[in-house]
Amino acid sequence: MKNLPLRWRLTLMTAALMAAACLLLNLFISCSAVMSIQEIEDYVVEISPAGQKTFQLDFGTLYPDLQEQLQQTISGFRVQSIFATLAIILLGCAFIWFLAGRGLAPIKKFCAQMETIQAQNLSELLEIPDTKDEISQLTLSFNKMLARLDRAFTVQRQFAANAAHELRTPLAVVRAELDVLQKKNAPAVGEYAQTLQSVSDQTEQLSRVVEALLEMTGLETIERRDHISLFALTEEVLCDLAQVAEEKKVALVQDPGDAELTGSDTLLYRAVYNLVENAIKYNRPGGEVRVAIQRAGDTAHLQVTDTGIGIPRECWTEIFDPFVRVDKSRSRAMGGAGLGLALVREIAELHGGSVRVLQSSGQGTQFLFEIPI
Repeated sequence: MKNLPLRWRLTLMTAALMAAACLLLNLFISCSAVMSIQEIEDYVVEISPAGQKTFQLDFGTLYPDLQEQLQQTISGFRVQSIFATLAIILLGCAFIWFLAGRGLAPIKKFCAQMETIQAQNLSELLEIPDTKDEISQLTLSFNKMLARLDRAFTVQRQFAANAAHELRTPLAVVRAELDVLQKKNAPAVGEYAQTLQSVSDQTEQLSRVVEALLEMTGLETIERRDHISLFALTEEVLCDLAQVAEEKKVALVQDPGDAELTGSDTLLYRAVYNLVENAIKYNRPGGEVRVAIQRAGDTAHLQVTDTGIGIPRECWTEIFDPFVRVDKSRSRAMGGAGLGLALVREIAELHGGSVRVLQSSGQGTQFLFEIPI
């Protein structure tokens, strides 16, 4: 039964129900009719008008062939009932087969359209039937899923292309430096040192990119069940970045305020670390990075404000995409892989939250990191 097509299963199940109903009805009618007919043979008619003597008539005595005629009538009735039942079942099955075919036709069309979908044509949505039933709802839901997949594939392709570019650039620089060195007959010691320094810098850049990529691919496998105090976590981050801030001559300030939540201590540490590190990198000497935490209803707000160079308004959203840099040359010089803020957004979304730029100008930028409590 499980291996049969849905149309056959619907028809057979309906036929079984119809057959059971017809047989029960036929049995009831046959028994009632036969009992009524048999009563005629033994029936005694009593004529008893009020005040008169009762008279009894025995039809078996009056009509000797009555029993044989009744048996023939009963047999004929049973045969007719059986044929009528079979005819009703067959006609019902044919009707159900026809209705099932019409009802399942949109599903067949839906399946045929799905067979044509490939990774290259995810943007081609399925035709939604005008029936306004479950099939149209299924098609609409499937189209929404296709749209999400199309966006995901587009982001993945762009991410792969950007990752390849980020990995290829340092390798190209290393190869060029080595080719130049090999073409020289007797390179000086200083040239060797310069080449080695360049190779070391590019290797470090490659290492940062690969490390960031590995972090992004393993986010969803990390459990998010730790009880976290954002104040304590931020305090730890500022302590770890104190040396970097001192070298940049940037002051780190943490305002009073706390919010406790459940999540991954490791991931949230990385998110806050990236936000603060970014604020230090793109700050001015003598500038400041201020972190403020507060609870707003069922949401924890963590604001990171710097006094840096600011971010153009048109870049407020795209800076959270992988490998996006506002100033590419400056970011490379600072050793950025272009994945720090993308990692922050991924961590926020894994916790059901978000991150965005609240405001930015030539006097600084303010980021808002939101997490449900």
